[in-house]
Amino acid sequence: MKSMTSMKPMTSMKSMPSMKSMTSYMIAVAGGGASGMIAAITAAGKIPGSRILLIERGARVGRKLLATGNGRCNISNRNASIEHYHGAHPEFVLPALGRFPVERVEEVFGKMGLPFAEEENGKLFPMSLQAAAVVDVLRMELERLGIETLTGTEVSALRREMGGFRLRLTSENGEEEVFAEKLILSCGGEASAGLGGCTGGYKLLQSLGHTITPRMAGIVQLKADMTGIKGLSGSKFQAVLTLLDGKRVCRKESGELLFTDYGVSGPPVLLISEAAVRLMKLGKTPVLSVDFLPEISYPELLEMLIRRKELHPERKLEDYFTGFIPKRLGQCILKSAGAAPLSREAGTLGKEELKKVAALLKAFPIRITGDNGLKNAQVTIGGADTGEFDPESMQSKKAAGLFVTGELYDIDGDCGGFNLQWAWSSGMLAAESAVRSLGRGQRAQRSNLFRKGNEC
Repeated sequence: MKSMTSMKPMTSMKSMPSMKSMTSYMIAVAGGGASGMIAAITAAGKIPGSRILLIERGARVGRKLLATGNGRCNISNRNASIEHYHGAHPEFVLPALGRFPVERVEEVFGKMGLPFAEEENGKLFPMSLQAAAVVDVLRMELERLGIETLTGTEVSALRREMGGFRLRLTSENGEEEVFAEKLILSCGGEASAGLGGCTGGYKLLQSLGHTITPRMAGIVQLKADMTGIKGLSGSKFQAVLTLLDGKRVCRKESGELLFTDYGVSGPPVLLISEAAVRLMKLGKTPVLSVDFLPEISYPELLEMLIRRKELHPERKLEDYFTGFIPKRLGQCILKSAGAAPLSREAGTLGKEELKKVAALLKAFPIRITGDNGLKNAQVTIGGADTGEFDPESMQSKKAAGLFVTGELYDIDGDCGGFNLQWAWSSGMLAAESAVRSLGRGQRAQRSNLFRKGNEC
């Protein structure tokens, strides 16, 4: 399979053969990730015996799913609602989430033999806590429903024709053309190229006249000005993080903060990253304020620091925090407060110096300078302009019969299962809409025709 960096530009469809030599499908789904697999399964369940084609550019379906939730697959979140989604028009998610809410997704997977287990903050996982189990049940359902699946194959070009779409498929074996009455694009976003992220879906949409908004990294580690905190690289702390745009509080999260050579990471950073990236896109420099001791108020902390000085005035500052907070953190805080040299005795600390130390422990400012890039991101910010699609059906307003799902849209969810819930909901709605648009009167006739393997 060719990587995106070696892919040829979209080729012209003028030289394609006539429809008489092409295999025809009722529905073709481009992309074998979460939304693509559930879309194919939903469509096949609505019209048993129909010819449905699932096309995946990777060597196997569901590769990105295997890496989610640290290999456990955070499959959804009980609290999925609009406030956890972002984009130019986050309300676009409402019809899909309403038609296929978490409970419906849980029911669908339950019927496939995969019950959910709930953890903190509404996070849902497969009961086996194995991402591979999610991929396996989806793959087995694809096989059970007789869905034709092509891996190592990508849709390199497409064109609208009377009655549907002509697709050019490219693989290591060469090129072929197929025809589909309805097309569902579930190619995913640009994030995590190593797990299948690509730009192919955007190019296909642009070839049909769709607008693609600028893409940025979402749910990603953040780069930071490491002045004064380089010594903390590799250290982890339970802390409360507040993202600030000047004095305005943009977001607040708590959890395990990890300091790295380039900046900061950890669950609360990933949750905050979406807002930070958007601020930087506007040319702003957000600041992450870290409370290392959230369980202690500032007045209480100041009294503790004064008492500590009085109990052991002879101790060197390098040992002032020993037994209270990690030594490296204490030394960084003291240096940032201007209390150096650390060879001083604790008894020489003035009250103003202790006030600065307490203030930094409660609100240590870290200037965010960038992010770790789309290749390291879990989700793509930006994508297909949602204004060009019908949220009630996921159908294109520019190309009738074309449906789009999941991360291809300018929609991104918070970390914690929200993006996968969007993948399931949008995939199911797109498939249901595609089937409905085939037309009830002709559906049985088409099904019988395709079951016999006839070609147009």
